[in-house]
Amino acid sequence: MENICALSIQNNGMDLMKHILIAVITIIGAVTGQNTYAETTKVELKTVQTAPASIVSLGQLKNPMLHQEGNRIVNGAGQPVKLRGTLIEGWLMWNGTLWGAGLTSETQVFKKIVELVGVEKAQRFRQAVYDNFFSEADVKLMAEMGFNVVRIPFNHTILEDDEQPYVYKEAGWRILDRTLEWCEKYGVYAVLDLHSAPGGQSGIFVSDFDAVKLWDLEENKKRTLALWTAIASRYKDKQIVAAYDLLNEPDPHDKDYLVDFYKQLTAAVREVDPFHMVIFQGTNFSTNFSMYEKSAAQPVANMMYSFHSYNFFGSALPDDQVRDMAILSKKHTTPIWNSEFGANTTEWVRGTVHLFEAPENGVSGWIYWPWKRVGEQDNKRWAALMEIPHTPAWDKTRGWMISLFGLFAPKPSPEEALQAMCEFIEMSRVHNLLMNSDMSQSLNITPRRADKPADTLAQVQAMCASPDLF
Repeated sequence: MENICALSIQNNGMDLMKHILIAVITIIGAVTGQNTYAETTKVELKTVQTAPASIVSLGQLKNPMLHQEGNRIVNGAGQPVKLRGTLIEGWLMWNGTLWGAGLTSETQVFKKIVELVGVEKAQRFRQAVYDNFFSEADVKLMAEMGFNVVRIPFNHTILEDDEQPYVYKEAGWRILDRTLEWCEKYGVYAVLDLHSAPGGQSGIFVSDFDAVKLWDLEENKKRTLALWTAIASRYKDKQIVAAYDLLNEPDPHDKDYLVDFYKQLTAAVREVDPFHMVIFQGTNFSTNFSMYEKSAAQPVANMMYSFHSYNFFGSALPDDQVRDMAILSKKHTTPIWNSEFGANTTEWVRGTVHLFEAPENGVSGWIYWPWKRVGEQDNKRWAALMEIPHTPAWDKTRGWMISLFGLFAPKPSPEEALQAMCEFIEMSRVHNLLMNSDMSQSLNITPRRADKPADTLAQVQAMCASPDLF
């Protein structure tokens, strides 16, 4: 794929007045978003040069970004915005559930691939996923379907190797830069979501945790603070960035410490970026917000609370959870946003969306999990929106990956595994995805297909017969 050159951030050499004059410029001429929810608006999205955080407070200048206004989100023109979209897990943050490979972390998945094809080819496969699993065509289709935001989960390792802390990789920046350019082109906001901090912020596989977690080592905390300062410094002028999702589903030993660490993370962001909104989540898969309820006010300025809603084994709707979040929102006069829900039937999704859309609940939008995934055997109970088609080669490979010690499924040969990996990537391209029209109706979005016709299984198998990709 074509690499987009890294965007340079020019802060030095500008006098104070120039900083302030540029920072107060807001984008005029807001237009209605493409989705079916009429009250959602968006501005013409551009890069806006902002003043250094050290010389400005949030109260001094008008905020040109999406930001908090009481318990709602507004754009730079002061118009209310509801963020409705999806997230692209399985791309810059792997876990086995997205690929049909079970409840396995990114590190576990990668180790299995190394066992099959060796380190060099496994690393090439990782790069091929980064280059191909998500593309401009995905963003275009999201916009055409009516989504106005994409949540982008990423592992800290796309920017920083654990062996070289504080050294940020240009290749990782290029991926994020390129993605934000696509989002700007199609008017889709982006939420940057740190899904795996150094060490991992929970003991659940989705955080790709290490033996020594984020909370257990001061160095891990320092690296996380420094990483967010670097991210905010690079993207502080990007109006397309809706918010910084500082930690996904954190689970510290001391729940009350989470509030303090979020304050530290916000301070690290505010050193360089005075305007972008920050997101605070709860513990227990972002369902427990008791640590915030103890206070009479929200912890920091320009933030929102983000909760997750799942019911993996039942059909009861999250009525009580949404009610409790609405109470917290009113108490703190803070926006609430659902940044993950799904993994259930189309009926459950429809009912949950109804809860989020009910005006009395005051939810500022939602994120359906996920954009695309390999389908489950029970496609009704675990319905997907966009399904990555199975191939026999990938089924054999992923079946071995999730088998206990590899004892209950045949191990693919290196050649078979390479073929399977290539087929998985080809099938994950947006024109090959299978849309669930019932799910699109439950989400109240417009069914669309990619411009390019889908490839047949025979075509994909032929393309991957000698996978030069690896």
